[in-house]
Amino acid sequence: MQKLTRTTAYLLLSLCLWGISFSAAAVEVPGLYESELAVMSQGRAERREIIRSALLEVLIKVTGNTSIALSPGIPQILSRSNQYLQQYRYRTEQQPVSKQYLWVRFDKKSLDTALRKLEIAIWGRSRPSTLAWVAVERDGKRQLLTSSEMDELTEVFLDKAKHRGIPVALPLLDIEDQQRINVSDVLAGFQDTILKASQRYSADAVLVGRLRQLTSQRWQGRWTLNLAGQEVTWKEEGKLEDIINFGIDGVTSTLASNFVRMPSNIAGEVNVLVTDVFNLNDYARSDQFLRGLDGVIDVEPEKIETQSILFKVTLRGDKQSLLQAVRLSSQSVLASVETQAVPVVSQPLNNIATAPLLTFKLIQ
Repeated sequence: MQKLTRTTAYLLLSLCLWGISFSAAAVEVPGLYESELAVMSQGRAERREIIRSALLEVLIKVTGNTSIALSPGIPQILSRSNQYLQQYRYRTEQQPVSKQYLWVRFDKKSLDTALRKLEIAIWGRSRPSTLAWVAVERDGKRQLLTSSEMDELTEVFLDKAKHRGIPVALPLLDIEDQQRINVSDVLAGFQDTILKASQRYSADAVLVGRLRQLTSQRWQGRWTLNLAGQEVTWKEEGKLEDIINFGIDGVTSTLASNFVRMPSNIAGEVNVLVTDVFNLNDYARSDQFLRGLDGVIDVEPEKIETQSILFKVTLRGDKQSLLQAVRLSSQSVLASVETQAVPVVSQPLNNIATAPLLTFKLIQ
């Protein structure tokens, strides 16, 4: 079949379509290629070291690999950090005490190219959301971190998650939460109670943190991440900041191991059949959504029929990569109906589609 241009597709749609008339939990993470770190001065030598540290932080964010510095080829990238630098600026905070920061942004295209040459997987901007129940026990007092009270510990916890590119939310601890759960439930690790209380937040994963103060400088931290019914637990003892870092790094590694797919330097193709397409606006929504997905290189309409469009999608990856990108999108307009038994196109798909086929329903 002859490939359709976008202009031809719009014209055909006006003739063949009837009339011209799930809220995803995943989050689009901004600033993956940016970092801001504290500095002592604006000297050239310190700036060079901070830019290198900022690049390492960015590499962890865009790969999900907290040990990326040990990967072959990465030390060479870090040694050339200025080559990937796109922009930088200093910022000063006066309250409560004067602090100076260096903000940097790296070039996404050149950095991605360098990682792909090393065959290192890149984690896209659409990432699973995590709800965190963090119980803290110190000085004979117990508390749960909450989004409604931004104390120093809460800020440290959320800042660490931000620096790892992990979208983490804390519970409101409003009346509804208080009726369902308390700090003792979290400290005891009552998973059934915790998961029931988490349902209202519709998160992809639920993190449970139990932090206990042992001495003035020593803490014990136990973390459990529930992802799709599977639990992963890790624990550590040390300084409070180290315990928090260890907890967020554990979330980063666990999520990355489930959602980051190995890159492909060879572009693949997947045929995407979208149903419930009734007008030009529906076509545009489908087309624009597919083009905006992580890993998608190009989208072309291949066949248009009443209430359906077959797109050929060129991407880095495979069928599963595209399915995952759709599922994780925070603004998905497509719902998967891959198990549908009978395709809605009138002609056999084998006549036009040699690539794997995915079927989606447009969300109106």
